[in-house]
Amino acid sequence: MLRQRTIVAILIVPAAVVLVRLGGIIYLLIVLAILVTAALEYARMARAAGAEVSTANLIIGVIVVALGSAFPEQSWLEPALAFFLILTTGWEAFKFERGARTPLTNWAATLAGGCYLGYLGGFLVALRELPNGFWWTMTVLPAVWLADTGAYVIGSLIGKHRMTPRLSPKKSWEGFIGGGVLGTIITALIASGWGSASDPGSGLSWQVGATLGFLIAVISPVGDLGISMFKRQVQFKDTGSLLAGHGGVLDRVDSWLVAAAIGYFYINWFVV
Repeated sequence: MLRQRTIVAILIVPAAVVLVRLGGIIYLLIVLAILVTAALEYARMARAAGAEVSTANLIIGVIVVALGSAFPEQSWLEPALAFFLILTTGWEAFKFERGARTPLTNWAATLAGGCYLGYLGGFLVALRELPNGFWWTMTVLPAVWLADTGAYVIGSLIGKHRMTPRLSPKKSWEGFIGGGVLGTIITALIASGWGSASDPGSGLSWQVGATLGFLIAVISPVGDLGISMFKRQVQFKDTGSLLAGHGGVLDRVDSWLVAAAIGYFYINWFVV
């Protein structure tokens, strides 16, 4: 398992860096493809929980809502949400007329999945679209990995106090604290290094990196725990099997979605 995870990581990380560097339409399309794949995995879990999610409506919702949050200056988000709400409501009314038994559950599950994945996923693009967006993205996303790695290593070594025994039994408070410390320190160093490579006045500094590292380490696990909550209900080990040793796409991006939103708002409000 560890060997598989390492091989997949070695293949994915360089490709991801190149993709972030390219930015533009290619980056946008790949992010949308990732979100659509995550939506398919979400739909599978929702059906296992008894919700008859419309896959087509879910995918449409994820795409239009993601585009709305990815480009906030275009003011697309509100019409995208209105369109998704009307589309889903109309479709569930049509299905109910033809015999569907759980329209409220189906409606809620479709809207929740589309808005959650689409809205938060759009920030992966919005973050890249910021001034010096490549450097910001390469600060925020590694912070997730650093916090996860720190939590895993410290938790494995000295973790004794279970943090979320029902959601994720292997997580410990010692690991959580260790991830926060490692994420804060190393993200500060990364941001300081990127600051010297980026444009003057970019705002990248060790202080900003430390703040981002801390916020992401503390808050982004909510994404992981949220998806774990869904998996526990339907008794899934992973959301999918696309990535050998890593589970599904949603298993990998759950914390990224939260981190991208945290990073975007912090940088946009307090730095640039």
